[in-house]
Amino acid sequence: MMKKLAFFFSLLLCFCLFGTGTAEATREPAPFWVAQFPLQVESRMAPSQAVHDRLEKLVDCSMHIPLNGTLKAVRYIPERQCQTAWEAVRSEAGRKARLKELMRPLAEKLQADFVVIPILSGYEQYETMSWHRWGRRITHSYACVQIVGYDRLKDEAFSKTVSRSFDDEYSSQGDVSTLAYEAMDAALREAQVHDRIWEMKRRMVGPADH
Repeated sequence: MMKKLAFFFSLLLCFCLFGTGTAEATREPAPFWVAQFPLQVESRMAPSQAVHDRLEKLVDCSMHIPLNGTLKAVRYIPERQCQTAWEAVRSEAGRKARLKELMRPLAEKLQADFVVIPILSGYEQYETMSWHRWGRRITHSYACVQIVGYDRLKDEAFSKTVSRSFDDEYSSQGDVSTLAYEAMDAALREAQVHDRIWEMKRRMVGPADH
């Protein structure tokens, strides 16, 4: 009888150890937390809602991870929580602090692994008359975009600013909305937003095609 009980408990212990090992092997990696801010408009002129949405879509595309709904590799911190933390950090630091210097404290307050804030700091377009060109109208347009953020993987705060301008007879290529789009695309590339978030994803769930 005692031998049977001993055998039973030994078998039960083996099952428990096997089950624990299997659970450890199949446990999903912890997600990394991303604070993706909506477009901050600080220009004198405001873009139309269509232009605003198009610029934000560029940011979304640069941070997109296919099948994230299944992989759960990235979790996004709620927008309201991000904005509350941002206001608190700016208030604590004072007006003279540079945006780049606020990124690490902001990430710490949000407990975020990655922070991205797109800023439209310049957006204007107007016309003047050029008497040197037989009274023709000249379009003056200017757009400026800044991408600031923090990468916990590299422990690096980053800031990239790109501007575009146009001074000539009107052309669709010189429209301020086009310049803003080009500036946003270039700023996201220079800040390496796509590469940074994919590097984090690779560390969490392994390599995959871009």
